[in-house]
Amino acid sequence: MHITPSNIHACRNEITKAWGRSVQTQRDCVALSEAVFSKTGKKVASHTLRRFFGLVSFDGQFRKSTLDNLANFAGYESCDEFLDRLKDEEDMVELLVRLQVQNVEIDEYYINRLIERDISMEAVMMAGHLINLRLEQNDHERIIRLFQALKPVDEGRPLYYAIVSVFAHYVGSKFFAIEDKTFIHRLMKETPFINLVVSFYVPVMNLNGEYGRIIEMMLSTSTDPEHQAFGNSLLATRAMLSGNREQALDHFHRIPGGSYFPILEGRIAVLDYFLNGVKEDAVEAHFTPPANQAIFYFKAITPLLVAFDEDELLERLIDKHDLLNITSQHWMEESVKKQTGLARAWILAKRGNVLESKATLGILKETTFPRDYQGTSQLIIEATEALLNA
Repeated sequence: MHITPSNIHACRNEITKAWGRSVQTQRDCVALSEAVFSKTGKKVASHTLRRFFGLVSFDGQFRKSTLDNLANFAGYESCDEFLDRLKDEEDMVELLVRLQVQNVEIDEYYINRLIERDISMEAVMMAGHLINLRLEQNDHERIIRLFQALKPVDEGRPLYYAIVSVFAHYVGSKFFAIEDKTFIHRLMKETPFINLVVSFYVPVMNLNGEYGRIIEMMLSTSTDPEHQAFGNSLLATRAMLSGNREQALDHFHRIPGGSYFPILEGRIAVLDYFLNGVKEDAVEAHFTPPANQAIFYFKAITPLLVAFDEDELLERLIDKHDLLNITSQHWMEESVKKQTGLARAWILAKRGNVLESKATLGILKETTFPRDYQGTSQLIIEATEALLNA
């Protein structure tokens, strides 16, 4: 099979990356031969590897079966697949250079190609970087096209929860400060802005400010039941925290029935508990998280139970669902667990366990929480310190 020197060089890099070591000696070739067989069940002789990695001179061509076996080791179905990927990259480089020479902006083309190849943290965060850059330049049209390039991420967002969370925190606060309502309206109507930013970056304690304005705009722009449930549940929360029960009930009654993501389900459940009441013997059953989703289900519940002094119920729920011992899967879940730990410190202070409460608070107080967790975390910290200093 004909393969160019530059392609062999690229293939060498992929193989050493997969192996985690460089190939510099005959002993390396023997070890790599064993590693290839162990991983793929296919043989590539060490003397072939010496020729492939240039340890001995060789000006011939390698068998396709040899190249396929090495490509398998590097994570490809075949050498053809690997060469096709290289060709795609070469085509992209040629096109990007040509577009730059012609002074054509290439942001959304570049992001589209990255997303088509693989929805990764690197690709999505590159989009976030370009979006923030274009926001500084007040280039609204390009921002809209960049968000449109992220539609595949929106379509699979349950799979990319952690990626979208980081993206939303990176760009969210900058967009909430924008006062151009026409631009925000276009973002909501023409792009997945609501699903990828508004729904993932949720600073609950800022609902009286910029974020609350965005939520109000979302409710007037989108008829999607989930958006309506999400927005009205937040505005009901805002009204409750402000002591306006009538307004809270009004927003609560506007929440469409349906099955929603765990955080929203939890927020609706706790609002229902406070606004409509639940019989004492049915309280624990009322708070029922979806399977394997307890961490996020209680994210919205915990701060509200602290805010309204429901320590006994909160303690029962933490213990029943073993919330402090669930294994977190990523940094967002770990942040929820640490916030629950702060709530435990508050409960301990309520019980008069001052030393244990102070110890727990001391460990968790300096946690660097995501921005939208900081307001609710501070609420719990201040409630705990008020009890400890009383």
